[in-house]
Amino acid sequence: MPRSRPHDSGTDPPGSVGQRRPHRSGGDSGSVAEAHDRVLAALKRGRIGESHQTTSGTAETTAPPRPQTPDDLELSAWEDEYAKFGDEPPKFNLAANDQAHQGHNAHTLDNHGPDALLRRDPSQQTIEGRIHNDTGWGKAANGSFKWIDHTTMHRAINKYVRENWEQIRNNLAIDGEHSDVFSAGHAIGEGFVNKGMYGAGPREAQYSVTSTVRILIRVAPGTDPPEPFILTTFPSGLG
Repeated sequence: MPRSRPHDSGTDPPGSVGQRRPHRSGGDSGSVAEAHDRVLAALKRGRIGESHQTTSGTAETTAPPRPQTPDDLELSAWEDEYAKFGDEPPKFNLAANDQAHQGHNAHTLDNHGPDALLRRDPSQQTIEGRIHNDTGWGKAANGSFKWIDHTTMHRAINKYVRENWEQIRNNLAIDGEHSDVFSAGHAIGEGFVNKGMYGAGPREAQYSVTSTVRILIRVAPGTDPPEPFILTTFPSGLG
């Protein structure tokens, strides 16, 4: 199972894997642990309104139902939200995704799409130019990559979502987002790393090919049932 990491790698600004459910990737580890403990305790006590069975299979009727607790309500809300995502993983088209969620800052194709200009031209936004903070970027980065082609991009992303949907919807139900770094197992992107990073020398772009992918999925605000969308997904040469 791919491990979950923070989104920010120095190559793209953040917005922000089995395992027990609910589970959260990223964020404050203390609050997550506390949430896990509360949920597990609630599960051990049993769900609200369920009758308890005797060893003979007869329902106990002598004890009144216990009152709802905050843990019960929280667990119930998480399970309801989880169920709304469905068992079938979504299949993403990045052009449609970015267009539909432009107002939520979805930007995979703008910053990392296969059609992005690769080689440096200071007068335009280019992949190499991000190393030097050229036109369009806002700040320099130590890594800057784009997808090799549209087919490779869609195959890698939808394969990841399909194989990790259980964990993805766990995180979406609890957090409203899921972030991860994973290996596609083959070359999926090309770009540049800064040879002079960490004080090793002046900024210098070095061409590289990578199989590593970063992805950040969120829930579109106000959607019911909840609608996942990809805020950004891009090749990364820095892990």
